Amino acid sequence: WLAFEERRCEGYRSFYRHVPRGTFRVEYTVRLNNPGTFNLPPARVESMYAPEVQGELPLPAFTVEP
Repeated sequence: WLAFEERRCEGYRSFYRHVPRGTFRVEYTVRLNNPGTFNLPPARVESMYAPEVQGELPLPAFTVEP
């Protein structure tokens, strides 16, 4: 039920026509070319027409070793 997907350097955004109640999973692949520890902002979900319906999930730090 994916309506629109936007992939940019600064973020990933997708819009769905309908999301059923319960567990919902979205997977996205990130390529990290340099070694180091990377802290990503929390994943954020919100309803387009009801902004009071929202949620955030903190993401763990990624460590890339040479």
